Amino acid sequence: MHRFIETIRLENGHLSNLDYHQTRMNHAFREFFHGQPVIDINYFLSTCPMPNVGLHKVRIVYDTEVQSVQISSYKIKEIKTLRIVNGDSISYSHKFEDRGELEKLFDLRQNSEDIIVVKDGELTDASFANLTFKKADRWFTPSNFLLNGTMRQQLLDKGLIEEATILVEDLGNYEKVKLINAMLLFDGPEIDVSQIVE
Repeated sequence: MHRFIETIRLENGHLSNLDYHQTRMNHAFREFFHGQPVIDINYFLSTCPMPNVGLHKVRIVYDTEVQSVQISSYKIKEIKTLRIVNGDSISYSHKFEDRGELEKLFDLRQNSEDIIVVKDGELTDASFANLTFKKADRWFTPSNFLLNGTMRQQLLDKGLIEEATILVEDLGNYEKVKLINAMLLFDGPEIDVSQIVE
């Protein structure tokens, strides 16, 4: 049986984007656990003791039921360089607990802190985050993503980023890249595209 993860930002007692996490969980249940009652993530978390101060990561592992919950203090990892790796064969359309394929690609990063996975010549995601690219004060996220993250979808819904097909050879048309996920807000660090290596 497949197991899945939801990673939720908890900051000073507030849980972020629960509606988006619930939507993604609903999608996993529809595809893999058809007919099973969906976990109500809001209700479940309301029964868990939570720290009220500081930034924490809430990690839920589930299948038809919640298997584990971990709440840990979170510090943003500094990313200075990204390496392009080929991932034509990878599939990560749900937030599976098994990240073996992604970890194999991550191991190809050499001296870089993370990777950009390329499929069919198009940029997709980093190993743990979606990507946004800046061009003339507008931000674009690859339409050929691996996983539609909750922060990515929220930013699209708000009109703060736009989808675009971004080929490897298009990188020179952009100025900056920024990583986003449930823990990394849109005001996070920007990396110059010159720090993306092949």
